[in-house]
Amino acid sequence: MNQKNSLKILLLTPPTDLTRSYGEIKKFSHPVPSLGLAYIAAVLREAGYQVSILDAYVGELSIAETVDEIVKADPDVLGISLLTTSASIVEKIVTQLRKKLPETLIVMGNLHASLFAEDLLKSGQADFIIHREGEYTILELCQAIEEGKNFDSILGLSFLKNGKIQHNPPRPFIKDLDELPYPAWDLFPLEKYSSDPRTAITRKSSKIQELQILASRGCPMQCTFCSSRTAKSLGNCYRMRKPKCVVDEIEYFHEKYGVTSFVFMDLSFPLVKWHALELCQELIKRGLNRKISWICEMRVKPVDLEIFQKMKESGCKKVCFGIESGNQEIIDQIRKGFTLEDVKKAVAMAKSAGLEVDGMFMLGLPGETEEMSWRTINFAKELDLDFAVLNLFVPYPGCELYDVLMKENKIVFDDWSAFVSYPSYGGGEPVYVPDGRTAKELMETQRKAMRSFYLRPKFILKQFKKFRLRDIPYYWAGLKSLISSKKSYEKI
Repeated sequence: MNQKNSLKILLLTPPTDLTRSYGEIKKFSHPVPSLGLAYIAAVLREAGYQVSILDAYVGELSIAETVDEIVKADPDVLGISLLTTSASIVEKIVTQLRKKLPETLIVMGNLHASLFAEDLLKSGQADFIIHREGEYTILELCQAIEEGKNFDSILGLSFLKNGKIQHNPPRPFIKDLDELPYPAWDLFPLEKYSSDPRTAITRKSSKIQELQILASRGCPMQCTFCSSRTAKSLGNCYRMRKPKCVVDEIEYFHEKYGVTSFVFMDLSFPLVKWHALELCQELIKRGLNRKISWICEMRVKPVDLEIFQKMKESGCKKVCFGIESGNQEIIDQIRKGFTLEDVKKAVAMAKSAGLEVDGMFMLGLPGETEEMSWRTINFAKELDLDFAVLNLFVPYPGCELYDVLMKENKIVFDDWSAFVSYPSYGGGEPVYVPDGRTAKELMETQRKAMRSFYLRPKFILKQFKKFRLRDIPYYWAGLKSLISSKKSYEKI
């Protein structure tokens, strides 16, 4: 690393209102370090820049504390990863920073920033907006700032020029992901992060409990509720890293930090059979399958028993399927591209291979009635999953359903922090309610769904078999939230 450049750069993961997001189940919130910022920091540092990272989310910093930390760092460039739920908080942070650090240039990236680039630039919240993947765009931007050059040739950048917004042409997606340096995890307070207690594969006493890993970017699927696969995010062009390079990275961080748990952050992994088998075989060949374990989110189709067996042999402990609904008409409507029978077969195959299986579901999708919600809940129980994530559907900006529902004036919110999956526990209200239903009924259905799934004798017996003394705080917090009679929607 050649520290030759004078710019001082701070990358920020903004704070989030955890009480509004999770409320009574805040104990089960699971902040993870930003893989995107880790890659950006690595690219900038490799080019010789002074880079630091402030994760105000995991630190649970207030707005004032976040501003104080940024002022102490006094960066020349502040890069902010902007997601929808933190947009209102970031506006307050930037308002204060403009007064205290008027010379600091503010660069925003991630999907929300890209979608609302014009508003952010016109309001003065941002000096520059980076679209799509940010690694090389921010590198070229910092080089131009330092060398006093103009920004016209930097692909994937928006900015104000002579009082008018200029959108440069988009930057092509990175074809060879293996050209990127390893994520700069040493810049993060890794000891502060923990495994999600609902889906954790390990909770050991070591300081670093798990790390994120990426084997691919993009997704070719057409799900109408997903904003990550859009052209302004990771795109629908599916790009895979070489299996050997992925395993090299796993081995490196296992040896460097003693990490024994890795979480694949791909939108869906594995998606291509040969890619999965090669990666698994590489882990086995190096004996890493006896040293580490890993989990991933994947589709229920296309899969087969061979893939699950090889995943298990290579150290995979758990898979999480994006099932979404127990109603075929809803699955077809959101273009998942599989059937309920496909779900049953995939879950059965994964279990027969010895893997733990979790499922992710959404209640309150467009066209869903209360009866259909209960079909989904009962389907989750019928599958006998290890855990079920029972979110309320949130039409995040960038997805197809957001555009449709906004045009129909069916999305209602006071500020961006209202875009949360558990308003039933956080005292808020859902930003979208299907026709013919009420916010009160929808949130009560979510509460009943959680109790119905997690208070089953069969589920409780499973937990007793895996019981560990150190898990008592999680069990206690979960039990309190499930049996609570508090009606967080009473103000409706």
